[in-house]
Amino acid sequence: MTIFTTQTLLPTTIYDGTTNIIIGTAVPAANYYGGQGSAQTALIQVTGFIGNITLQGTLNDWTEQALWFDIESYGNTSTPTTDSTAINMIGNFVWIRAKVTDFTGGTINSANLVY
Repeated sequence: MTIFTTQTLLPTTIYDGTTNIIIGTAVPAANYYGGQGSAQTALIQVTGFIGNITLQGTLNDWTEQALWFDIESYGNTSTPTTDSTAINMIGNFVWIRAKVTDFTGGTINSANLVY
């Protein structure tokens, strides 16, 4: 039997009219525990979303002093999007987080990391 780990990158987030940049909490990536592999998937569900979600990773042990780099991006800044998508990522990251920019409308229903 295969067992999957699911981590929440972003909780349900509704555009509030003021905040257009959000940095999610860093979560352990697939290789955090060592030897778990390098494949992980971000599952993103949005409704009427306008903005960009960038998945970022780090190789640092401590998130407070981490140097974050962009892995993959999702979204657009012109047309409201209602979608469910999976983004596959290969890499031996220690931590992964989601960073939302240009958030000007809609709802992020969920953004989860699965491995």
